[in-house]
Amino acid sequence: MAARVAAEEVPANDPMKPVADGIAEDLSRVGNDPFEAVGKINDLQNAFNFAMEANANLLEDPALAALA
Repeated sequence: MAARVAAEEVPANDPMKPVADGIAEDLSRVGNDPFEAVGKINDLQNAFNFAMEANANLLEDPALAALA
């Protein structure tokens, strides 16, 4: 429930709105099980970290410098 309330506070024009809504949706599926919720948050954090690292690696790739 807290994730849903937090997601509703994110303005509709914020680029992170879909992320906040997705996290709230994922967490709403775990019900009242705190261990499953923490596991889900860890999974989401791992996916986010992987995506951020992959993007950073792409930005540093000299083969893609011509596109920038």
